[in-house]
Amino acid sequence: MKYRQIVSIIGVGFLVFLILGCARETREVRLVYKFKPGQKKIYSNQIKSDSRIYEGKNLVSSSNLTYRSQLTEEVLSATDSSTARIRLIDVSRQPNLYKKDTADADTVTHKWTLEYLMDANGKVLEIFPQNPHGNEWLEYYKNYYEQALPVLPDIPVTAGYSWSQTVKLIVKDEGSTQVETIYRLKALAREAGYDCAIIEYQGSLVLPYRKTTPNGTEIERLDKARTKGTIYFAYKEGAIVRQDEIYEVESAGNKLTGEATIPFRSLSKRSSSMILTERTD
Repeated sequence: MKYRQIVSIIGVGFLVFLILGCARETREVRLVYKFKPGQKKIYSNQIKSDSRIYEGKNLVSSSNLTYRSQLTEEVLSATDSSTARIRLIDVSRQPNLYKKDTADADTVTHKWTLEYLMDANGKVLEIFPQNPHGNEWLEYYKNYYEQALPVLPDIPVTAGYSWSQTVKLIVKDEGSTQVETIYRLKALAREAGYDCAIIEYQGSLVLPYRKTTPNGTEIERLDKARTKGTIYFAYKEGAIVRQDEIYEVESAGNKLTGEATIPFRSLSKRSSSMILTERTD
């Protein structure tokens, strides 16, 4: 009888072990972008922005905006499915902040284009100028893409896996600066009809900006941002299908006009929800 009890206990224990083991088993997935020439993705982006700008101690402007933009991402060329040249076009209709009377339009259309070279892990290798906004914006975009776009792991991963992305840069008056974003694969789940890796992230950005206007005014600004968000990455198709993000940005700088130096700063909070609406291969 005791022998049977022992065997029974061992059997139950082994069964519990199997059940728990199966419950904890996680599937490995490889997170890579997949490219084909002519491939196109269209995203709808809902944006909310709240900002305040100060010169000295005086509040000179503030805004609270909600608007939509459409992002079109097209693969212009691809090399062995590992590297692609991509064109990104962003078109948005935003409230007209400079409207003074009824004759002025309620909204204004903003459009910008950017082309870049990206590898299958998401690392931007080169950015090509497309806009007539000057080299200052090209440098700003380079810093932004290097810091803000996730470089995906080059190994298969499971739920719970985390990795960090660290960038070092030299900032005027601050010297060597390091920023970091932590990514974590929270789970594998279905989203909008796709098998997705749900990636949560939290980190910081440091983005210098410098410009000389046509009238000779020099503008120097440093944007420091805290960012938090979630990416839904369709690992079979190799594409982002959704991204929700929140930015909190503190900017500080100077306007140099002749012999006058006007310090300014701004505080802003921005949230966006970008959803894939159309995809063609």
